[in-house]
Amino acid sequence: MLQNAWIQGLSIVALPAAMNDKFDPPTIPMELFRKMVASLPPEALAKLPPEKLPDHIPLDIVEEAPIYSRSAVENLVMAANSFHLGQRLEIQARHGDEVLAALDISKASGHTANLRIFHNKLSELDQWYGEWKQTQHTEVLARLTANIKAVNPLLLDIRAEKIDLQAAVALLGRQSYRYETYAERFRSALQALKVHITRIEALLAHYYRLRLLVTEIEMQAKTEQIQQLDEHTLTLSLEIDALREQLERSQSLWKRTLRRSSANKEAELLQAQIMALVAQRQANEAAISENDLTLWLDALVDASLHPDVREQIVTHLGNTRTHLYTLLIRYCQQQETSAMQIARNPFLQIDPAQAIRFVLLSEQFILDYFSRKRHQNTAWISDMAQVRIEDLDSIERTILTELKRSSRFMRK
Repeated sequence: MLQNAWIQGLSIVALPAAMNDKFDPPTIPMELFRKMVASLPPEALAKLPPEKLPDHIPLDIVEEAPIYSRSAVENLVMAANSFHLGQRLEIQARHGDEVLAALDISKASGHTANLRIFHNKLSELDQWYGEWKQTQHTEVLARLTANIKAVNPLLLDIRAEKIDLQAAVALLGRQSYRYETYAERFRSALQALKVHITRIEALLAHYYRLRLLVTEIEMQAKTEQIQQLDEHTLTLSLEIDALREQLERSQSLWKRTLRRSSANKEAELLQAQIMALVAQRQANEAAISENDLTLWLDALVDASLHPDVREQIVTHLGNTRTHLYTLLIRYCQQQETSAMQIARNPFLQIDPAQAIRFVLLSEQFILDYFSRKRHQNTAWISDMAQVRIEDLDSIERTILTELKRSSRFMRK
């Protein structure tokens, strides 16, 4: 029953080439071909048209065939390989090496090592995120953010693979193949490329969304840490001021009395306490690095650029921007404080004016970041390249405008 259905289907597959212009059945999938090899008799296998068999048939398929069919399968595989080789040479002669390479990309894409690794890493991130939502443990969050940072470098390869696929689609779409004998091969290649692009786009969207959610959590934790440290710093400053007043009274008392030795010891003790508190206050700072800010901006910008992601997490995007303004201002304050300390240190042979110029203000940081991002996106050949550049410009203007309106924004 099954054999008859296959044979009837093959009668359509074997139509003359002239009729195939209107109806060109697709190539037999490899999985179906394996079932045919295992089930059909040698006579039926011999009737299969080589041009409808899969390209690059693995050699082990002959060994998997029943003994009585192996000779027919071997001849069929040889005929198919010969046909596809001849077709490749014809395509190469008529369309060139780039088109042939695009057809090859359609077969290999979607099964690359980078894509498999990215998919597996994304599954692990989902598990870590689920565990954090249940436990809210800081250790889990630390592991989650570390894994996010480990996955980030893969984005370059995944995006590059997507761009190659898009370029292949554009190249094949420009070819004149509609009435050629291998028209179905071009159509199948285009369809496969589009399927792979859709899959990559879905994986990227999933990652952008998850990374933005994790980034929001990380930035909120950093903001809360800074607020707690600021409260502690204020307490230390009050204690330092009180000790300094006590020191002044002690020194004044020393001038009015003859108990110089006792007064000196008290002054030394107070000075030691003040120095210890000052050192503690200086160390009482939540470090924010330029690398941290860049990663947070990447998460915000990539999620904002993706139309599906930004529609799903509008509220989270707003919260992330708010945290970004706070942390960006704090980072710039730290940079300025460091530069001023260098400039005021008489033991360092550094031009004070030059040291102050090293201060990275918030506006300039944003401008530099988007300049790099704009160049990066321009280098990516994509049908959506112009839209992405316009979106980048819009996001940059929004961040700068809201940053200036922030109640904590102060221009030095």
